Formats: sequence, structure tokens, C-alpha cells
Amino acid sequence: MIEDDKKILENSEEIFNWTYPGATLYYKDCDLKSNVLNQFKQGQILRNGYFLDVSWKGGGIVKNTRFIIASSKAAKLYEINPDVEKYGHCCINANSYFKVLNIYKLKDKTQIFLLHIPANGLDYFSKVSSNFDQQFIDKAKKSFDDKIEMNPIPELLEKRWIERTDFPVGMDGYNNFYPLETITPIPKQGELLYSGIRNLTNDNSEINNSKIKIEDKPKGFWNSLFGK
Repeated sequence: MIEDDKKILENSEEIFNWTYPGATLYYKDCDLKSNVLNQFKQGQILRNGYFLDVSWKGGGIVKNTRFIIASSKAAKLYEINPDVEKYGHCCINANSYFKVLNIYKLKDKTQIFLLHIPANGLDYFSKVSSNFDQQFIDKAKKSFDDKIEMNPIPELLEKRWIERTDFPVGMDGYNNFYPLETITPIPKQGELLYSGIRNLTNDNSEINNSKIKIEDKPKGFWNSLFGK
């Protein structure tokens, strides 16, 4: 085995155990223009620079794009906040990384399937695929096949939920992908949520502690996100 391969496989067991056991499917629907949608490619690695609101509920599809996300580290906010229980509201932390496992199209709808991966697993997942990936892909496709004919969940069409979810994963407000080699600083008003999600999901291992540099983020981005 060459040296580069050995390096990629370092901590592979810890990476695997962070990613797959307990992973659940979550949903986020949005309307994307074709020039945005076409930027997503199978095998791509993404970084999402903000807190990602998702639902464990996956009903019928009104919008043209569904992000379905397999994650073992989504915080179940609906269990601790009755105001968001009707949405099945879960949240994936800011600066989370994802691998695009599959892009699946039916009729005029597209499903983008993402696997939530740890910060120190980017090299591993850029080169390695697991048998679990194909199992997840098959499950995600079946979900889309079944749900595309279902009625939508009314609560997930409410203005409050749409305002939190109607944008693509991994892109900033200008529809540019967040760079992988930097992370976005968490503003003071978001620190409690950030640490709370890590604690709720037992996400405290070094395998998900990024060592890459921090990028500056305009205050307006976070102000609009937190409503301040």
C-alpha cells in the first residue's frame, strides 16, 4: 500500500463509526433554478456554512428539489421545543460536511442525496465508498419513488418553515459553494446552538474537529439568519 493510501485510511474505523451507525434520513425541499441545480454532481464534497434545518417528516413534494440527508448527528429540536414539533424540526450543525451520494430525477422533480461526514474524513470519503452507501442510495430512491405521489405535509408548507429551508445545501446567498479549505466563524448569538447541537448528538470526538482556517463572514449573513 502506498503512503498516500495509508494516510487516507488513517482513523477509518473512527470515521466509519461517526458516519454510519444510527444514521437517519432527513428532508429539506426547495425550489432551485436549473443553473443552480446543475452545479451539484455525484461524488462531490460540500461544506454547509450555516445551521441546516431539516425535518424527519418526508411527505409529498411540491417544490422542484428535495435534499435527502443521511445523518447520525442531527439534533432533534422538536423533542425539546414544542413550538417546532409540528415540523419534525431537526438541525445539523454549521460547518458540516456532506458527500453527494446520488442525484435522482423523476418527472420534473430532483432528489439530491447527501451523506453527512466528519470534518477529518474528507480525504477518506473523496476516495472510498462503502457498501452502506449503496444501501442508503437504494433506500433514498425508494423514498422518492413512494413519496412523489403522496400529498405534501401541510405544516412543511407554512411560511415559517419555507423561510428556513428554501435554499440549497452547501451554497452561500450568491449560489456559490462554500470553500472546503475554510470554515465560517460562529457568531456569538449562534454559539449556544452550536455547542448545544454537539452535546445533543454526542458529537465531541476529534474526528469532527476541523483544523482548517477560518474565513471571515459578513455580519449581515448571520444577522439575517438569527433575525437580528
